[in-house]
Amino acid sequence: MTTGEAARMLGVGLNTVKRWINKGDLRGACTPGGHWRISKDDLYAFMRARGLSIPGRRKTTPARVLIIDDDPSECTLLRAVLEQADFPLNIQCIHDGYTGLMRIGAWRPDMLVLDILMPGIDGLEVLNRIRADPDLDDMAIVVVTALFDRSDVVQAARSAGVAALLPKPVEARRLLDIVGACLASPVVCPDEPQEYRSNEGGGGYV
Repeated sequence: MTTGEAARMLGVGLNTVKRWINKGDLRGACTPGGHWRISKDDLYAFMRARGLSIPGRRKTTPARVLIIDDDPSECTLLRAVLEQADFPLNIQCIHDGYTGLMRIGAWRPDMLVLDILMPGIDGLEVLNRIRADPDLDDMAIVVVTALFDRSDVVQAARSAGVAALLPKPVEARRLLDIVGACLASPVVCPDEPQEYRSNEGGGGYV
């Protein structure tokens, strides 16, 4: 899980969590992209040692999900899939990378579902800018693209620490499973980008 997710569970600021990691009070691992990740076991051990209760896993308030895809029909499809989740979601759709980045800054979504091939600021540039902003460490990212097996897309996804890289057309159950892991039960959202598979394995991180 990210430091932002840990901060929300602990009820403290992001810098407090990072200070605990730097002091060695809370165990964390640094990704190649320079972001800290904390395993659920280490966080639970930290909470138990301080007499803190471990909250229930399922969210009752809507999680914010932003879809950035220049194809309106794809946005409609992704929204329809996400609305099948068995927990509440507040879903917004944006059709270009520039406006999407502005909405991320203003709305602070819990999860981003991102296309890569877009005019102007494409998905790769969106990932680069997200990676450069440590305040966005707590935002889960799912990339859904027809370019899922292109080497530069795979590398960018790994560097940005995305939760999943999925091919279009998206498999509904697969996307819902990933969203559920990251939002309904944030402590089990992947600490690192999930393993990449070739076309023979269905493509994408799984």
